[in-house]
Amino acid sequence: MNIESPTTRRRPHGLASRRVWFTAVTVPVCLWALVALAALIGQRWRADLGWIGLHAAALGVATNAIVTWSDYFVDALMRGAASSKARQIGVLAGLNVGTLALIGGIEAALNPLVTAGAALIVVAIVVHCASLWRRSRGALTTRLGSTVVGYYIACAGWFVAAGVFGFLMTTAGGGHLNRYLLAHIASAVLGWLGLAVIGTLVTLWPTILRTRMVPGAQTDARRALPLLNIALAVVVIGGVIGRGWLSALGLLGYLACLGFTLAAMMRAARVKPPRSFAARSVIAGMAWLVGTLVVATVIAAMGPDTATIMNRLTALAWPLLAGFAAQLIAGSMAYLLPVVIGGGPAMVRRRNRVMDMASNTRLVAANGAGLGFLLPLPTAGRVAMIAVAAACVAAFLTLVVATAVIRRPLRMADVPPARTHGFEAMLGVGVLVIALAIATAISPATMVGKGTANGAGSFGAVGNGQSQHVSVEAHDMKFTPNAIDVPAGTHLFIDVKNTDTGGMVHDLVLASGATSGRLSPGASGTLDAGVISASTDAWCSIAGHKQMGMTMKINASGAAPAGGAAAASSPSATHATPDPNAQMTADPWDAALQPAGPETEHRITLDVTEKEVEVAPGVRQLRWVYNGQAPGPVLRGHVGDKFAVTLINHGTMGHSIDFHAGALAPDGPMRTIQPGEQLTYDFTATKSGVWMYHCATAPMSLHIANGMFGAVIIDPPGLTQVDKEYLIIQSDHWYGAQGEGNDAARIGDGNPDAVVFNGYANQYDAHPLPATVGNRIRFWVLDIGPNEPISFHMVGGQFDTVWAEGAFRLECGYQPAAGVDPACGTLGPGGSQTLSLGPAECGYVEMVAPEAGHYKFINHVMSDAEKGAHGTLEVSAG
Repeated sequence: MNIESPTTRRRPHGLASRRVWFTAVTVPVCLWALVALAALIGQRWRADLGWIGLHAAALGVATNAIVTWSDYFVDALMRGAASSKARQIGVLAGLNVGTLALIGGIEAALNPLVTAGAALIVVAIVVHCASLWRRSRGALTTRLGSTVVGYYIACAGWFVAAGVFGFLMTTAGGGHLNRYLLAHIASAVLGWLGLAVIGTLVTLWPTILRTRMVPGAQTDARRALPLLNIALAVVVIGGVIGRGWLSALGLLGYLACLGFTLAAMMRAARVKPPRSFAARSVIAGMAWLVGTLVVATVIAAMGPDTATIMNRLTALAWPLLAGFAAQLIAGSMAYLLPVVIGGGPAMVRRRNRVMDMASNTRLVAANGAGLGFLLPLPTAGRVAMIAVAAACVAAFLTLVVATAVIRRPLRMADVPPARTHGFEAMLGVGVLVIALAIATAISPATMVGKGTANGAGSFGAVGNGQSQHVSVEAHDMKFTPNAIDVPAGTHLFIDVKNTDTGGMVHDLVLASGATSGRLSPGASGTLDAGVISASTDAWCSIAGHKQMGMTMKINASGAAPAGGAAAASSPSATHATPDPNAQMTADPWDAALQPAGPETEHRITLDVTEKEVEVAPGVRQLRWVYNGQAPGPVLRGHVGDKFAVTLINHGTMGHSIDFHAGALAPDGPMRTIQPGEQLTYDFTATKSGVWMYHCATAPMSLHIANGMFGAVIIDPPGLTQVDKEYLIIQSDHWYGAQGEGNDAARIGDGNPDAVVFNGYANQYDAHPLPATVGNRIRFWVLDIGPNEPISFHMVGGQFDTVWAEGAFRLECGYQPAAGVDPACGTLGPGGSQTLSLGPAECGYVEMVAPEAGHYKFINHVMSDAEKGAHGTLEVSAG
């Protein structure tokens, strides 16, 4: 079937309009390619620009190309009406505006803009594919056309899935981030890009070779489509449920199905060998796809957990997009642009000549640079590889522009002397060698930037030509060794291995920003520290680990001592402060208690997540929480009750649980579990009290201060019913910067920013606790700490019953109102004004409000009351 100029039979006078149209729709692709390239280079100075580069390549370059050329192929293969240009313009406008909004919203931290941009992109793709489906239903189609359209519809479904998983990444806490990230990448790259490419190559590949489709190719492609979708679904499911081996099986299945396409391509290539830039660029792109899939399969199969798998898979993002997708798009455009612009055979041949200029030189240089970028080259070498890749992209874009503006047909006098393909390939190798030589000669002295996790060391220092590898172990909250001595000017590589026996995740971060990446127990990573020109500091960036002693010193002999490094590693002096003019916008924590039920067995699941919440008017902090709240859920029962608690870690670091209500060896049930893991904690309540539960992962003070605590109330035998019961849990806050967690460096300095009841400063002043005159009211009180004591007092009230740490201090509340009671002394019933408790101590008090009014309950350590340990009991007349 001829797919070279499908529009000519419908628009015989439209040569100029076609030229304008396809030139216009190529412009966004080229512009987004420049954005992606600029972001790749710019991440040397700002690491998070890599995210923009990836999405500029995936949404800007690849998605624009897929939308444009899928329309073209459906026009070519279907004997029906041509697509509407108005609809195409609308789809492309929505796609590009949405991409700009998405990237801009992320940069400006405007979540509504991010959501609107993502929704606009998804709507554009849905509208596009709905149009393809309608046109295929209303056309005289071939079996080949139905197969290709089937691939386009399927890949659109995976695009929507990728959008859903991307949304879930922004809303789900902690450990689910990595799981949804794997599903997002698989859906976007293997589903949206992969299926679009495979479906297109069924007909495009033999067309590029200018040969017939090999027998059976269309049938194989049609049979492979459902199998590809099943394999991809297995990859995604394995990611979502955190089973790397299942994702590995899916990747193997995807590779096997891909084999049908590759076999058909090889059979066609044997008939007509690939000689053009277009054909060889497609081959190179498919080689990158196969190679990265093989590596990804091994990583998924051998990764100990989802976090480790994703940490390693992220290194494959650029190979997939630049090596696979970009080269497929470049090859397709190199063939299709001369054809669709048209102008007769001579004009097409001239444009083909332009696109093929120095083709093998460009291919060898570009792919060599891509491979070099993945190798542990010195910084200068990596800079050289980026420069070569940038030059190849610039050369391709220049040839695209030249192809679009050519107006003169090819004449024999225009044909340059033939060069052998081997000569051009050697030129490509020469480009790489020269780039490396130049970069090595000038060193990275003229560059400025930060190191990254994948081996890009810090620029800005002149090396002495020497390099040094040092092995470091991370374990038991320390690095061994914790000091490294190197001569100034040495290029330092640090091989970090996590040998922690307690299951803790660690990393190593330099003041320059270079990092090993997070390492699970048993995992290793290499940190490229760059050229060491001055002494500097390093530490573990996992929250609180630095404060527990996980620090390291890199000493540069013969150099000045560290200056800016120490400053960069110190905690921020700026921390959030409550706004006196702000109002509480969070829902109050429900302090009201219900009596213990009759059940004797209790089963509960505690999901650990990490989320930003309001903790005081005008103050938002990152909290690590059980079941989305701090304090966590309240458990209540009787002595002898059995509890089975399942802890599931959806966070981004190790967490645990310690129930003071249980008496048992802590080794197993209180162990730290990593993201994606779970454990079950079984205990029997043998003693009464208000028992604290909390995260016992080091540093314990930080995990508690960040919200990982709750209460288990085990009623004392014979506990009487009262009219109202409330639970008051006091905790301490050392605010970090707005939107961050507690400042680990300041915890324990004796000066918390806030001391609060039930997780929020002064919340029961804004939302008083209700009672009625004559009600007997019981306040259960638990001091969580981690540091501050409590002296619980009711302004205007007197406690007639005080129970603390398992025993009554005063129990006159149950005695007759008149007469002499031996338990209360000869002067009659006694009273208490406070219940004083230290961290992790508990008790309860009872009182009867004598009249209507507003009674303030406070921590009578007055400075703590003034920091938020303050509330109101609102007593009505009834």
